[in-house]
Amino acid sequence: MNEDRIERSEAFHRVSDVLSCKWTLAVLEAISRGVSRPSEIQRELEGLSGKVLNQRLRKLEDFGLLTREAFAETPPRVEYRLNERGRELARVVGLVNGFVDAWSGSEPA
Repeated sequence: MNEDRIERSEAFHRVSDVLSCKWTLAVLEAISRGVSRPSEIQRELEGLSGKVLNQRLRKLEDFGLLTREAFAETPPRVEYRLNERGRELARVVGLVNGFVDAWSGSEPA
């Protein structure tokens, strides 16, 4: 039982690590809307630098939320898509967006 708790705790910390960047949810949300190329994502998210975007995309891919497809074209083209795990998290992001919309229009209790 203790091993289960340790594994769950480690998994929680991995998820927290991925989500800790303020841009992660915004990048996931943009990709879930069909924005798939890094340059498009960066245009959608004002203030997001190319360096941070690349770090986020790599982290999301490493965590198993995105698939990356590189096309052998000139100039090179790369597109990102949510995989099943990424779509699951995107559903959670949708719930968070709903909460933000509801919360932003109300007074704190």
